[in-house]
Amino acid sequence: MLSYLHSFHAGNHADILKHITLLYTQSYFNKKNKPYTIFDTHSGRALYDLSGIEACKTKEALNGIERLLEDVKYNKNYPQELNSYIDFVLHFLDKGFYPGSPCYERSLLNNGSSLFLTELHKSEYQHLEQNISKIEKYSVELKEFVSKGCYIKIENRDGFSLLKTSLPPVIKRGFILCDPSYEEKSDYINASEILSYAHKKWSAATILLWYPLLSNRKEEIDGMKQSILSTVKNRDNHTEVLDATLLVDTPDSHIETSLTESIGSEKPRLYGSGMFVINPCWNTDQHLIAVLPYLAKLLGRQGKGSYSVQML
Repeated sequence: MLSYLHSFHAGNHADILKHITLLYTQSYFNKKNKPYTIFDTHSGRALYDLSGIEACKTKEALNGIERLLEDVKYNKNYPQELNSYIDFVLHFLDKGFYPGSPCYERSLLNNGSSLFLTELHKSEYQHLEQNISKIEKYSVELKEFVSKGCYIKIENRDGFSLLKTSLPPVIKRGFILCDPSYEEKSDYINASEILSYAHKKWSAATILLWYPLLSNRKEEIDGMKQSILSTVKNRDNHTEVLDATLLVDTPDSHIETSLTESIGSEKPRLYGSGMFVINPCWNTDQHLIAVLPYLAKLLGRQGKGSYSVQML
């Protein structure tokens, strides 16, 4: 199935958690003036219009990035660890676009590094191709932009299949971002299998897996995480694994059916989301501990927001 379009969900609470973790990870890699490799398996279109038809239909950004930006505008007590993230988002919103994951990856790509972007949805892939040039144009205005002589490849294909044929990469320093649509139960199994394989072939990589928190998918979610964890730990028990969640509601507040149904519902399809990270960069857990209490309180519905950060 290819019914999922991220433009319906751009700017929601799940995006915030994912992008904060991504930005911290890539910024950490940039601390050393050495090239690295990034694989983004489900890239989307990279730039989104929060005033577009899809975003306005769900209004998820209203209780996500828009609420956050409104609060930091007047509340000077927000965590300063969010400054880089806020500045990045505001820079692109000023150009009329909300940044998706490939926007961060391309904008902050270090000298001589490689970026592999894959998107299976044909129209999203076409948007992605067009938007990369816009990102390059707008990124030169960012102080953090240091990219020279980089290799960028964009493909209209399944990102899981790319990992199967491309690991380990030539430049063995780097990370993978995996953000499937989770439209089918098989997506949880596929994510578990391919990321376990990715760790086997590229054991030094940081692997970032975003996952949804859905009441009717608890078994699949827990099974996916446990399968990856046991495989990784059996291979090397010293491998660090981080599991962080941001909840904006309670699991029993409503029953969801999928990420693609109930568009326009007043209740969120997700009661939260998580980041499952193999080989997290140093202090990733502390960075999230510094920002998630604030985000849970701000974005939580009727005081039901919560968070967790665990090193497994």
